[in-house]
Amino acid sequence: MASRLRVGQWRVTPELNSLERDGHSVHVEPKVMQVLVTLAEQPGNVLSKEHILRQVWPETFVSDEVLTRSISELRRVFEDNPREPTYIQTIPKGGYRLLAPVVAEGVGPETISRRGWGRMGWVAISAAIVLLGALSFYFVNRRQHAKSSPQITSLAVLPLTNLSGDASQDYFTDGLTDELTTRLAKISALRVISRTSVMHYKGSSKTTPEIARELNVDALLVGSVLRSGDRVRISAQLIQARSDKNVWAESYERDLHDILALQADVARTVANEIKIQVTPQEGEKVFAAGVVNPEAYEAYLKGNYYWDKFTAASMRKALSYYQQAIDADPNYALAYVGLADAYHELGDTPPKEAIPKSRAASEKALQLDGGLSEAHSSLGWVKWIYYWDWAGAEAEFQRALQLNPNSSNAHGMYAEYLDSMGRFGEAAKERAIAKRVSPVEPILYQNSGEHFLYTREFDKAIEQYNEALELDPTFSIAHGGLWQGYALKGMQKESMEHYEESTVLDGNPGLAAKIKAAYAKSGYRSAIRVILEDRRLQRSRGRWLAFVDDAYLYIALGEKDHALTALDQAVQERDANVTALQVDPSFDSIRSDPRFADLVHKVGLPY
Repeated sequence: MASRLRVGQWRVTPELNSLERDGHSVHVEPKVMQVLVTLAEQPGNVLSKEHILRQVWPETFVSDEVLTRSISELRRVFEDNPREPTYIQTIPKGGYRLLAPVVAEGVGPETISRRGWGRMGWVAISAAIVLLGALSFYFVNRRQHAKSSPQITSLAVLPLTNLSGDASQDYFTDGLTDELTTRLAKISALRVISRTSVMHYKGSSKTTPEIARELNVDALLVGSVLRSGDRVRISAQLIQARSDKNVWAESYERDLHDILALQADVARTVANEIKIQVTPQEGEKVFAAGVVNPEAYEAYLKGNYYWDKFTAASMRKALSYYQQAIDADPNYALAYVGLADAYHELGDTPPKEAIPKSRAASEKALQLDGGLSEAHSSLGWVKWIYYWDWAGAEAEFQRALQLNPNSSNAHGMYAEYLDSMGRFGEAAKERAIAKRVSPVEPILYQNSGEHFLYTREFDKAIEQYNEALELDPTFSIAHGGLWQGYALKGMQKESMEHYEESTVLDGNPGLAAKIKAAYAKSGYRSAIRVILEDRRLQRSRGRWLAFVDDAYLYIALGEKDHALTALDQAVQERDANVTALQVDPSFDSIRSDPRFADLVHKVGLPY
């Protein structure tokens, strides 16, 4: 092979491990360059993976994954789309083929006249003939393939079916659904629907085309889990949405210790079958395997199961299980992320008790694995809502999205952060992305409602809160949003009806009955005073309640001094909702008060 080559539009210098085009130079790892050289020695020919591995790693055993990463790196440099390649083509179950023309530089007419038509000349002629045939074959087959196999760039992992017959094992099956979703979501070229949205289809009788249409995806990954002791078997099928036909079906079996390898195998097969581009950096996460501590892994999945129930009692159960996972394996980074997320969702605990613990757990997770998107999201959240480190929070959210562009959680959190700063256009874009990834997640519609409250578009806010309730009629937070929305529109009857409903859903029907009676007898102000009196009573019994909610109630009564006193207490306690002081319309009536301006400055917001 010549010391310099021209591959397509690129000038390649193997001894320098460099590629150059239009004055732009890129350096690659030596082994990546050797892979390119091996392909360039036989342009147009299909080279098996085994052949390339023998040529590049002759004395070392390496897995196919290493070669896949090298090919992905070359495609990144060439800006080559694996679905419509012009440089390197993947031949399913065959290997790889270099499509771009190869010219050995320095072998011009003078050189040929001295040497005659030697090896290099015949190689060039043969390569040209083979390449022309290969390109002809490629374009014909690409057209045929495009007609028969629509491109897959989005998918959903539907809830895996628990075949054990034991409902107590649902946490394990749901956990594997979550893990597979999280792995595939790290592929930036693939849109993967969030687990929160797909869990709405658990036990659904809808057909796969119906579900695919509702989620707006090209394909569905469906399957089942059978666990027997420490043996786990996953049967999976990839279904093309429009035709409702199987793309592939396979079964995988491992010991519980090797559950990560099982997940990696499934993810790798999906990526290969749909021919999606996976960068080397993404591949390190998506296809990562390893051995887990079974006891820690089971405790972690149980923690996730109870976290998803999202009640005060279930959140404390989740905390307990995450701690069990950490006790079993102190280096289990994801368990620390779970612990962090559970701490910052303890709504009945003073922030000063819970949030520092959340931050410590996130930072520990990042010490163990700096590439965890979930840990960056969690740390960004507490930096924002408690530490008021606005720049630090934004950096964490952006890093989380770099690591996992399909994280509806990170997009949603970042949108809330942007809303609190009044950056409404950016917030709307982030939330739109979150909804594409998680189209049936109630909290995203709830937060859209808040967005429209902040922009003073109250009818749109009410519409979004109702969307959240259509997805989940038990979602009490949305009723709280409707209470605010209708109150800001001056619709007191509707406002109080939703406050009563939220109170019932939160487990206090007795209070709801008192509110209803007070409203019927003496009107809106009387009902508000019943709520305030109940809050004072609960505090006297030792329960922590956010003072921002008191401020809303005092604003409804027109008692501005009491509202400012409550807000001052909320700022002292670092209540999460004070981050929205500058945009929340509920406080417009006291916005001109110097005391309000002072509170805004304390939170670190511009006034």
